[in-house]
Amino acid sequence: MLEFEMLGTNGSMQDEKSGNTSLIVGDGKVHILVDASCHIERAVAVAVDAVVLTHEHIDHLYGLLSLLHQLWLGGRTKELDIICTPIVQEKVEGMLSLFQFRQKPHLFPIHLVQAASHQQGALSFSAFKTDHTEGSIGLVFSCGGKKLVYTCDTRPILHPVTLMENPDVLVHEASGPSQDEETLLKKGHSSGLDAAKLANQIHAKRLYLCHLPPGSEQQAMVLADARSLRTEAEIPPLCKPIAL
Repeated sequence: MLEFEMLGTNGSMQDEKSGNTSLIVGDGKVHILVDASCHIERAVAVAVDAVVLTHEHIDHLYGLLSLLHQLWLGGRTKELDIICTPIVQEKVEGMLSLFQFRQKPHLFPIHLVQAASHQQGALSFSAFKTDHTEGSIGLVFSCGGKKLVYTCDTRPILHPVTLMENPDVLVHEASGPSQDEETLLKKGHSSGLDAAKLANQIHAKRLYLCHLPPGSEQQAMVLADARSLRTEAEIPPLCKPIAL
């Protein structure tokens, strides 16, 4: 089994409906948190087994220390891997140092790991480079013959790598409507239409949009763009596991 749960679906700007984009991917036994922002309590509740951080921007990192703090307060003893790039590792080490976090008594082992792939039980993922920041990555999760592709933040992916092909689900950022394409490209982002184009290109069975602009009107425009090519495109519900 492979499932995912969106903890937030907005981009940098939160609104009354959603916080920033992050998600939990799991197989019923193992759970991996992708980025750390809102609804940290959901990651605490499943005793998340690992965290992967896709890039160094604040809306993808700011919840990490709260997660670690809550796990420590809850008496966690199991080790936790935080998988990230060298750029992100420097940021995380700085955060831990600022709050003297490693000096907490009886702290569970925290390992910062630089790796392009990771295996946790039956659940695995591999990273691919995205066009957002120098070190930004997307992820391909696999378990039990099911596959989920998560682009994280990126400009349109015109030449997808082989490991992205034929996923059961594509979770793609959609930071604005296609009419704002020039602005989106300058900021390193994609539109709902770009998401649908990639879904068709890699033959994704389902498409979910995230990293959305704030406000119902803008989100409706993004969804309409995607549905012009993929009528089944959706904005996923928050804090509700979706099985592949």
